[in-house]
Amino acid sequence: MKSIDSPKGHDGGILGQVETVGVLPVPDRERTMSPGKMTVVWLMASASATTPLIGALLFHFGVTDMILAIVLSWLIGVIPTGLFSEMGREVPLTGLIVARKSYGTAGAFLFSVLFTFVNMGWFGLNTAVAGETLSAITHMPGSLWFWTIGAIQVFLVLFGMKWLEYFYRYTSVVLLVCYGVLAYLLFSRYHVSMPGATAPMQWGSAITTIVTFSILAWTYKVSTVSRFARPASDSRGKTAFFLAPSIGIMASVLVMGIMGMYSQQATGNWNLALLGAHAPVWGVIAAVGVALAIIHTNAMNLYPSTVDLLVALNTVHRPTKWEQPIATIILGILGTVLAILGILNHVSGFLDVIGDVIIPFTFVMLVDWVWVQRKRTPASAFFEHPKTARAWWSWSAIVSFAVGVVISVWGSTWLPGLFTTVLPLPVVGGLIAAIIYAGWAIPRYSNEVVTS
Repeated sequence: MKSIDSPKGHDGGILGQVETVGVLPVPDRERTMSPGKMTVVWLMASASATTPLIGALLFHFGVTDMILAIVLSWLIGVIPTGLFSEMGREVPLTGLIVARKSYGTAGAFLFSVLFTFVNMGWFGLNTAVAGETLSAITHMPGSLWFWTIGAIQVFLVLFGMKWLEYFYRYTSVVLLVCYGVLAYLLFSRYHVSMPGATAPMQWGSAITTIVTFSILAWTYKVSTVSRFARPASDSRGKTAFFLAPSIGIMASVLVMGIMGMYSQQATGNWNLALLGAHAPVWGVIAAVGVALAIIHTNAMNLYPSTVDLLVALNTVHRPTKWEQPIATIILGILGTVLAILGILNHVSGFLDVIGDVIIPFTFVMLVDWVWVQRKRTPASAFFEHPKTARAWWSWSAIVSFAVGVVISVWGSTWLPGLFTTVLPLPVVGGLIAAIIYAGWAIPRYSNEVVTS
């Protein structure tokens, strides 16, 4: 079995603050995050400069139905997100290490590679929005801002979750003030009226947009944060830990989605920060707000991207101390290059791919963790070298996942009206994948328990 000893001690000085735990279990001394701190982390991570885009994407449905769709999206995502939050507290490992028992070691390796690039894509997408927005506000070249924002984000992520939580906590008020001032600018200088519906509400497509943009796109990353929270053996605040990530994520979506919709109605552009381009003082406030919004969100894209890459690397070799910071720097550079190359121009297709893949992956994994593993697998078991074909590949999980993806991608061709107007297709695909896996794996697991 591979060693899973956590790093012992730290170097002095600034290097001693660089996070090097990688994919290993987080030491108990570092598992101190409270529900309140976790809420702030996810509130700020979700409050991206791109989050108001939801208001533009759903503009034709009107503000009332958008708000209801956001609430329904939270109800769909609250249980999966809460279970991943508890997973990290029960076994202090990132979700894709736990996926080794769900999908097999080789299966988890492939997902780790895939999600490394998905998160790096989000990093590039948000950096692109920041660069173009700050360029418009300051009238300076966008490429300068791409590299500046990219460098700041890489620097922060090098110091890991402890210092990221500090950064989120102490800059959250500044972010709220900046966007509050921008909202005041919008309502005081433009003719603002309540956006009404201009097209029949299509609940399936609206909820799909929201969940793939927000809560279910974040869900599998939640345990990457909650592994730093107080262990599940500490019963204080169990309900609060369960709800904290989803409340933080969706509160930001609700507020910034409304802001984006009102900005779209009043100015023709969802990006509220661009209002600062027309006045120097407002521009400084807008620039600070946008920069913080992007840094907050992108830290929670680059950090999981790094950890996902380390899961893949750990499949073929033992963890080394400095591979986490090295991976952070490399992925940060690549994500910034994606921003420069124009990933923002392909946002719709990118979001579709995320929902089609991540939601079935997440739902199958949760069935395995809760009803197959019964939350009992010790941390050391996830690092054992596979000795059987079943340990390398869990075909029941992979086939179930594949069915879910097929439904997510092509289900609308079978019942297009149903999945557009009523049901969110990726969620349906994820649920069917989970049901298939449950029917396949749970009875077999129960028989193995009885036999043993």
